Amino acid sequence: MNKCNPEILINASVVTHDAKVTACYEFVLNENLSIVECVEVESMAQGKIRPVKNYAEHLQDMLFELNHVRVNPRLDNAMIIKKLTDAFSDIGVKVRNAPKHNTMAICFKPLGEMSHNVRFYIKGFDANVVFLSPAIRPMIVGKTKKGGLQVLR
Repeated sequence: MNKCNPEILINASVVTHDAKVTACYEFVLNENLSIVECVEVESMAQGKIRPVKNYAEHLQDMLFELNHVRVNPRLDNAMIIKKLTDAFSDIGVKVRNAPKHNTMAICFKPLGEMSHNVRFYIKGFDANVVFLSPAIRPMIVGKTKKGGLQVLR
């Protein structure tokens, strides 16, 4: 049996009030779904990344939308995939057609097919990830430059 992998990599884009993609990040989450490493992806095509130091502080108050998930196919990812899919289930996101751990599909869609988009933000000094989904109709209110409030979806 392969060694158990306690981490998973997620790729996400920053969501702004005007729906522009301003930056893309990759996060390594541990078994507690807390961030242990973070990089900003400067160029996906060229593989350029920039490590983000103090990510809990630097990325505070930012909203992200999950793009994709990656796992190490040489390790047993069942535990970390279950933790992530359980977290998604808690916010009303269903995951269907999960691939078997010994198939090639584990490299391309390790979770399977998700019923809704997933957004998240980083909470606290220990960089816990808080997931959100349209399935439970969350609304985030942000300030405009003129001091008013605006609902961010």
